[in-house]
Amino acid sequence: MSQKEKAQKASDLAKLLGAEMLGDDTSIKRLSDSASVQADSIVVLGKAEDAKKLRQRPGALVLNQALEGWGTQLIVKDTRLALALLSQVFGLEPSFAKGIHPTAVIHETAQLAEDVQIAAHVVIAENALIGSGTQIGANCYFGANVTVGKNCTVYPGVTVYPESRIADRVRLHAGVVIGSDGFGYARGPRGAVKIQHLGSVTIEDDVEVGANTCIDRGTLGETVIGARSKIDNLCQIGHNVQIGSDCLIAGTVAIAGSTSLGRGVILGGGAGVVDHVHIADGAQVGARSLVTKSIPAGESWNGYPAEPYKKYVRKHYLLGKLERIWQSVKEN
Repeated sequence: MSQKEKAQKASDLAKLLGAEMLGDDTSIKRLSDSASVQADSIVVLGKAEDAKKLRQRPGALVLNQALEGWGTQLIVKDTRLALALLSQVFGLEPSFAKGIHPTAVIHETAQLAEDVQIAAHVVIAENALIGSGTQIGANCYFGANVTVGKNCTVYPGVTVYPESRIADRVRLHAGVVIGSDGFGYARGPRGAVKIQHLGSVTIEDDVEVGANTCIDRGTLGETVIGARSKIDNLCQIGHNVQIGSDCLIAGTVAIAGSTSLGRGVILGGGAGVVDHVHIADGAQVGARSLVTKSIPAGESWNGYPAEPYKKYVRKHYLLGKLERIWQSVKEN
């Protein structure tokens, strides 16, 4: 996405970041990385020594300690948080449409707020409700009785099955599927018999769901994604999963049915979680790990299958000693 063209005073940005400002109150027009820095840029540096790598001096630097002779500097405690806040200042929200495109198919019983923006070839089924300030990209589908709250952003190609409920300020990236059937079958004399999924999906406020992620509806109850949780691309969230608030779920994670996550859980990329386990508040799971049992609050687990981090590290340390032991045995 392109950046806003309106210039910002360094002092105003310092107030936003809660930063100490050193140097002149310069005018800043863009947020840049170290490779594309310009004289009117603001650049966020994770490490102060990275300033030596800059091709030219930016209008302002954001870093966690002051540097001598570097002009305008905003000194913050958390540079990554500063980057997030600045990206919101200089970033432009996507604009998919103005008003309702004539090719959109909207059922007569659907209710749309006056300022909703709907792009080409969107389908909105009966009794759906779309809230104020929401914009919907091309080729999206919203089934019967779907509810979408205020100021949501739905990128092109999203499918929302009937009965799903989406709260305010939710962001659904391209290809997301909300409310598809879970993987539920019973063994019958002639093979698998489908269990019809009669439940729904609820997505709470300020959730973001990455491209091509699928969130299955509950079997009889709800699948719930808690407020402010963020789910990366290509994830699978099974039926009846309960994800608490403020969770971070990295790319290609798969969570099997009826598993629950507490508040603030972090799952690393490619992690898998079996069904019917609970990962308690603040727990962390390393990338490519497989969770086969419940994890207590605040613990870090790694491995395949996953185990407490200290145990995992010690096991691999001892495995590394086996070669020396084997060499010693051969020599004797």
